[in-house]
Amino acid sequence: MLKNKSEALDKVKKIIAMVETQFEKRVKMIRSDNGPEFMLNEYYFMKGILHQKSCVATPQQNGRVERRHQHILNLARALMFQSMLPKMYWPYAVLHEVYLLN
Repeated sequence: MLKNKSEALDKVKKIIAMVETQFEKRVKMIRSDNGPEFMLNEYYFMKGILHQKSCVATPQQNGRVERRHQHILNLARALMFQSMLPKMYWPYAVLHEVYLLN
């Protein structure tokens, strides 16, 4: 879980390195929204990675993902409500819910 969007830069690089090391596969493409935290153009160019960005204000491109996120968050809220845990455990509820869905 990221506390700030500024952490995304480092995490993306770590995930790419992990995929290349653990699976012995090259990352060929990354698809993201137009968030500035994913604009690593020099890094992508150096690695030969194609960066695809979704169009602004087009729910057709990310509606499926948004519905999935909403579902995960709703179930995590239900877990938090039923368990009566403090809000500091919210990230664990989300991770637990993703684990259960997978």
